[in-house]
Amino acid sequence: MLSTHPLPRSEPADWPVSPRDLARRATVALVVAAAAFTALAGAPAHAAPATGHAAFTTVKATWTNGSPESSAQATNKATSYWTAERMRNAVPAEPPANATSSAVTPKPTGRPGSTKAIPPAAGIAPLGVGVPKSTTVGKVFFHNPVTNLDYGCSASTVGSPSMMLVLTAAHCVHGGRGGTWATNWVFIPMYNNGSRPYGTWAAKYYTAFNEWQNDSNHDRDVAFVTMWPNAAGQRIVNVVGGNGLSWNQAYEQHVTILGYPAAAPFIGDTQESAVATTFRLGTWPFQENTVATYCNLTGGASGGPWLRDYTGGVALVNGVMSTKELANGICRSPYFDSAVFDLYQNIASSV
Repeated sequence: MLSTHPLPRSEPADWPVSPRDLARRATVALVVAAAAFTALAGAPAHAAPATGHAAFTTVKATWTNGSPESSAQATNKATSYWTAERMRNAVPAEPPANATSSAVTPKPTGRPGSTKAIPPAAGIAPLGVGVPKSTTVGKVFFHNPVTNLDYGCSASTVGSPSMMLVLTAAHCVHGGRGGTWATNWVFIPMYNNGSRPYGTWAAKYYTAFNEWQNDSNHDRDVAFVTMWPNAAGQRIVNVVGGNGLSWNQAYEQHVTILGYPAAAPFIGDTQESAVATTFRLGTWPFQENTVATYCNLTGGASGGPWLRDYTGGVALVNGVMSTKELANGICRSPYFDSAVFDLYQNIASSV
C-alpha cells in the first residue's frame, strides 16, 4: 500500500510523470482551451457495464492447486492452507511500481446515491460503539503466482442482494499491468491475533476495472469479491453484516478508516482506525479522481473501507485505502463515482 515514490507538493500525480502522461496532459489542455471541459473515455476493452462508464472483468477465483467445487471444499482449503505460520509471514500488499493516474479526471458523473447497510446477525454485538471497529471489516490473505509470495490486505463486506460481497483495493486481487489474478484468496472478518471469530471465507469471483488490470491506474484501484458460502451454507453478509455503498458524494467527507496495517509501527494482528476529513488533490483541470487525507495507517491497510456516517457497526463505505505517501502521510482512495456503482450493480446479485 505504501508508495516508494514520495509526492512533491507541487505535483498532483501519485507517481513520477511519464512522457506519455505529459503528452496526454498537453492534449487535454488544448481541448480545454478550445472548448468546455469534457469527459475523456476510450472504447471499453470488454465486459462494459450497462451504463458504459468503465469496462471491467469478472473471473473465477482459483487456488494454486485448482478451483474449489463447493462451499464446503472452499472452506476446507482456506482453513488448511492459511496456517498460523503462513498468516504471520504474509507480506503487506503494495500497489505496483508502474501505477499511474489519469491525466485529467471528471467531476462526479451523476447524482449522489447510496445503498442500505445491513446489520449483523442477531446475537452478534455491533462492535465499534466508542471504539472504531466493525464486524464487517477483516483481514485478507492471498498468494501472488508471479512473485510466489503470500500477502496481506484489508477488506469489508458490502450489503447486496447476493449477501456475498466483499470490497477491497484492486491491487489486493490483481497485480495490475503485467500481473495476474491472485490465488488462495480468503477474508477473515474481525481477525484478531490469529483468531477467526467468524470463520475463514474463500473467494468465488473477482470483479475489477480493466483500467487497473491493463494500466495499473490507481484511480480504479477498486475491486469486489464474491465469496463462497461457508461450510454451513451461510452467506457472509447474513453473518457479520454489510456496509452500504455510496457514490458521487462530495470530495470533503468526515470518514473513519478501518484496516489491518502491518508495517511499522503496526504488526497486522488487530483492526486499527483513523478518523479524518477528506479532500481532493491537484489543480483544475489536473485534479486526481481520488479522495485524500492524512492518516497514520501503514502497509497492510490496503483495501480497508473509508466509512461515512460511522457511529459503530455498519455504515456507508465511500472509499478504500489505496496508496500512502511516506514523505507527507497522505493516504488516498479512488473517488467512488458512477462507474464504481456500475461495478457493484453488475455483480450485486451474482451467486
